[in-house]
Amino acid sequence: SHKGSGFEAIFSQVTDSIKQVLDKSPEGPSLCLENMAGMGQHIGASFAELGEIVKSVDHPKLKVCLDTQHSFAAGYDIRTPRGVANMMEEFESEIGIGKLAAVHANDSKQPLGSGIDRHENIGQGLIGESGFASLMSHNAFNNIPFLLEVPGFTGKGPDRNNIDILKTIRSRIVSVS
Repeated sequence: SHKGSGFEAIFSQVTDSIKQVLDKSPEGPSLCLENMAGMGQHIGASFAELGEIVKSVDHPKLKVCLDTQHSFAAGYDIRTPRGVANMMEEFESEIGIGKLAAVHANDSKQPLGSGIDRHENIGQGLIGESGFASLMSHNAFNNIPFLLEVPGFTGKGPDRNNIDILKTIRSRIVSVS
C-alpha cells in the first residue's frame, strides 16, 4: 500500500526492498509478486505497475503470480477467450510471459472492475467455469501451476472439490493462443 502517497512516491522504496530480499536469498527459490485487486491504496493492480517494478529490479529470480480474482476485480475480463488474450497481450507487453510463475486460482464474489478482493470457489462466482476454461485454454498457462486460494465448499479452504473442478475443466479444453 502506498498509504495515500501514490505509486511514484514509494516506487524506489519497494524496488530497493525487493532487491535486498533477492540479494540475501539463497540460490533456487524465486520471489513472486502477486497482482492486486485494486482495493484502496494497494499497488500492483495493473500490469503496468507490476512491470515497472519487475523491470526496475531486473533480477531473474523475480517472478509474478497471477491471481484470477484480483485480475477480474482490477478490470481484466477473463470470462472469454478474447478477454484472456487481451489480458495476456498486456501482461506480455508490460511484464513478459517468461516472468509468469504461478496462478492463484479463485473465482470472484465481486463484479468485474470492482476493485474488491473477495474470493469464491471455482465455478461458484462471477468468473465461472467458462472463465477458467478460457484462461486455461491460453497457451501461456500450459505449464504454469494453478494454486487454489478459495474458501472451500465446507468453508475450510482449498479442497478436493475445487481441485476436481479445475481438473475437469482442463480435461475438456484444447489450448489456443
